Amino acid sequence: MSYKTELSTLEAIASSLPFHMDESERVNEAFVSYMSSGERREKVLVDVWTYCYVRRYFLIKFLRPSNFRASELDHVVERTYQKVEQGRREIVHHDRYAQWVSVICRNTYLNFVSRRKSVTALEERHDRATNTVDIFDLDVNAAALHLALINAIERLPAFLQSTARMKFVENLSYEEISRIVGKRVPTIRSYIHKICSRLRRDISFQAWARQYLE
Repeated sequence: MSYKTELSTLEAIASSLPFHMDESERVNEAFVSYMSSGERREKVLVDVWTYCYVRRYFLIKFLRPSNFRASELDHVVERTYQKVEQGRREIVHHDRYAQWVSVICRNTYLNFVSRRKSVTALEERHDRATNTVDIFDLDVNAAALHLALINAIERLPAFLQSTARMKFVENLSYEEISRIVGKRVPTIRSYIHKICSRLRRDISFQAWARQYLE
């Protein structure tokens, strides 16, 4: 079965859910309900959405031109799903479940590509010669920059750190951040302006950016 065919099949399975896979607010409501009631029906909804979301995330990644193997897809999906299943009891904000799963998927993918890059380099050192940009290099660079960003956020003043993570790590909108922190959107915009100004002055972060972008 091709990845595109499997993607269509997966979306057909997800259509049985009472919400679309990308309706994060309704997904979060289902998770909150499950965590408070523990009912089997709620757990099934959460489990089905989680599996469909995780597998769709990696199917889309594997659709890109690459030499990824089908067995690797199964492995990384299983590993990601296990991480989610083992960690969701520890989530503090139950109404952020969908966003939390998204972050787990992204970080697992970046780690997968980074490790695979090292193995591929060893296996193909003597016979790989190309003038094109290597997709793995792009993803490894992204992983390095992601880590540098996390470190830079931790150097921000405490009152700016949570807003910076929500905007630049979880990719939330101004409105979503406003609802979570209980501050008006203009205040959030002001915070993000301050965050950007500080990141531009962060020598360590800028050094990482130059190293991996130049």
